[in-house]
Amino acid sequence: MRPQFSIIFFTTLAGLAQGLLFFAALLNLFTPVLPTAFLTHLALPMSLGLLALGLVASFFHLGHPERAWRAATMWRTSWLSREVIALPALIAITCLIYFYAFISEVPQWLWLALLIMTIILWVCTAKIYQCIRFIQEWSHPSTLTNFTLLGMTSGLILLELLLLIWNKPIEGLEDSGLSIAIFCLLFVSLNLKLWIWRRNKGLKPISNLATATGIKGNPIRQTSMGLMGGSFNTREFFHHQTDRVISNIRKIILLCAYVLPMILIAISINTINIGVIALVLFIHIAGLLAERWMFFAEANHPQNLYYQRVS
Repeated sequence: MRPQFSIIFFTTLAGLAQGLLFFAALLNLFTPVLPTAFLTHLALPMSLGLLALGLVASFFHLGHPERAWRAATMWRTSWLSREVIALPALIAITCLIYFYAFISEVPQWLWLALLIMTIILWVCTAKIYQCIRFIQEWSHPSTLTNFTLLGMTSGLILLELLLLIWNKPIEGLEDSGLSIAIFCLLFVSLNLKLWIWRRNKGLKPISNLATATGIKGNPIRQTSMGLMGGSFNTREFFHHQTDRVISNIRKIILLCAYVLPMILIAISINTINIGVIALVLFIHIAGLLAERWMFFAEANHPQNLYYQRVS
């Protein structure tokens, strides 16, 4: 598939905000851990800004942005429609929490609602791709697990950075504990990604050239894609990159999204430094953008059996 950069930025930024909100809600669910001033000055404005940027980025993927509201009308059958509803709902709950935090104390039920809504949005976003059965790379529970783990990881890194910027001791919350949790999430995410790549490499097309073209007989050999030039099908369902480029992007993903952040986090667990955590977040986000690009690029649409590659 041809990766759409608007969707790449949307899923990355929204996942980052969801991870931040998820852990903020988790920490404050039973007893208030994060100070109200920290929430109103840093955590909540940051998450709202990221969600807004992600929402704006998603509009660039639409052919008619003015009709975006119509996407919500198919919520009974479409995961995309459910995502269109879930994202504004998450923003609304976050704004309500900001209002309560600004004037008094956030009710426990609001933290629970925020926790649930972040999970719902992850499910809706991942299910958009997971429900497409004929794309085997996506049609697997690992799609949802990967979206959720990476969102949690990036959000927890951002939370630790914001706490270091806040630079005030918080009872019951240690920076070293957050760093250990980040390292564990990175380790699990890395192993899941390696497993996904091994699985995708071993996939075999369910269809073949005969079923794709409707021509009975064997063997069938295609010598032309049937067009003098490119078309929508040859543009939108191929990433048009060489195997060398794909291999290099995989290396970038491994290094930036997983390995380098794990090394830096491991080195700084005992001596937490704001510069190191900021570098970890920057490198990790760069790796996430590459990982999301690869997520779309490695999806092999069955129609490619007919159109083949554009030579």
